[in-house]
Amino acid sequence: WSSGAAEPTPRQTMIQSIFMMSRTGEVLIEKHWRGITPRSVCDVFWDEANRYAAKEDAPPIIYTSKYYLISVFRDDVFLIASVTAEVPPLLVIEFLHRIIDIYTEYFGSVEEQNIKDNFSTCYQLLEEMMDNGYPLTTEPNALKAMIKPPSVMGRVHSYATGKSGISDDLAEGMVSSMPWRKAGVKYAQNEIYMDIIEEVDAIVDR
Repeated sequence: WSSGAAEPTPRQTMIQSIFMMSRTGEVLIEKHWRGITPRSVCDVFWDEANRYAAKEDAPPIIYTSKYYLISVFRDDVFLIASVTAEVPPLLVIEFLHRIIDIYTEYFGSVEEQNIKDNFSTCYQLLEEMMDNGYPLTTEPNALKAMIKPPSVMGRVHSYATGKSGISDDLAEGMVSSMPWRKAGVKYAQNEIYMDIIEEVDAIVDR
């Protein structure tokens, strides 16, 4: 990070916008939270990526005149976050990977065609995963309770009723102390399964 950047203020901190770009440079997703980042920053990022034989070798942090661009590359797509002040870069990178993990959980992969086919669900997930630029809900179980994974029956139901796949009620996992665990699950028997793995390090003389 450049030491000459402006000191972060409450309005500047964390993520302002997120872009998803294909391997060919097409912007697939554009979402803004704390002001609108001009799409021209994607051109700056793409020019930098084109300097490398493999575009995925582009540095994960690129500084422009007004923004820091923090990116990850997975499954042939770039996910880019723009911030206006210095923030913990690993926090942003981890969150970007989490977004891709959630998309993979919902769609099977984040290939370009999958993103285009599930365009509205992608935006709904981003809306729930982040609040005003700060990560909010990142557990798959909590998200699936609010936004149903896409399916043929779900699309038919939405078309017939005119309703989206978003739940009107707060998911139980949101208020649980264990959001990673599926809510409302009951078992007939209380059982715990454990794996015991023993390892031995030794040097054997021939």
